[in-house]
Amino acid sequence: MPSLDDFLARHRENPLYRFSGFRLLSYGGGRAEVECPVGPSTANVNGDLHGGILALLVDEAGTVALASGDRDGRPGVTTDLNVTYLSPGKPPAVRAVAVALRIGKTLGYVQVDVLGPDEKLVAQGRMTKFMGR
Repeated sequence: MPSLDDFLARHRENPLYRFSGFRLLSYGGGRAEVECPVGPSTANVNGDLHGGILALLVDEAGTVALASGDRDGRPGVTTDLNVTYLSPGKPPAVRAVAVALRIGKTLGYVQVDVLGPDEKLVAQGRMTKFMGR
């Protein structure tokens, strides 16, 4: 089974994540923080973070949190993703803070808070992952 470091290396090289400018700030013990710049490649026509990029950020941060908290480092496969958009994600960047709620044999659950530059809540996401194979 690939290690967590192998998984993270593959993600860093993924063109989608490189295009989005995601930067992994910290991870471990079922937690992860990922930063996303708000700029030309991530903003909507109003200059705020695009909702699709925000959902991708929730998925990415949640996946890293689950993988870092799983004893086998399994990233899982997303089966359900819910994002509640609360306020616009403003430049220069937003930060996703993900916390694994439960990691079982077949399912993992994670909550992700996305914070703006002023540390106010921009969005909140929850995700379920299929962890078994």
